[in-house]
Amino acid sequence: MEEQGVVEKTDGRQMTIRLQAARPEMCRRCRACEILGEGQGMVLTVPAIVGLKPGDPVVVEIPEASPWTGMLLVFALPIAGLVGGLALGSRWAWWVNLLGLEPDLCGVVLGVPLAALAILFARLVDRRYRRRIRVSRVEGSDSV
Repeated sequence: MEEQGVVEKTDGRQMTIRLQAARPEMCRRCRACEILGEGQGMVLTVPAIVGLKPGDPVVVEIPEASPWTGMLLVFALPIAGLVGGLALGSRWAWWVNLLGLEPDLCGVVLGVPLAALAILFARLVDRRYRRRIRVSRVEGSDSV
């Protein structure tokens, strides 16, 4: 999906782009517009491109992605890690003996780090996805 936007700020390493209010025919699958509200643009932070400065128009190419993947990574995986860790940690006899705590507390000690690892995994996937976003100058703009 291609969207037009304007560079809002840049710090040499990253730049912030405000995308124009999305057209419904362009992003029916994403549904982010429903969350943002009518007429609001979406803000995107991407690696900076040399020569672009605030106010420059750009075209942003965002790769297609399934919204189910995001929901799975952000919600289901951490909850599964927490619940799985609680169940496994409270029933694993050597784990309970090793920690010397109540079985339920041993489950928490295993479940919370598993949920945190799932969130870290989702963050790594997000970084990889962001690298696939392409930003280019609008042809014919006055920027150098």
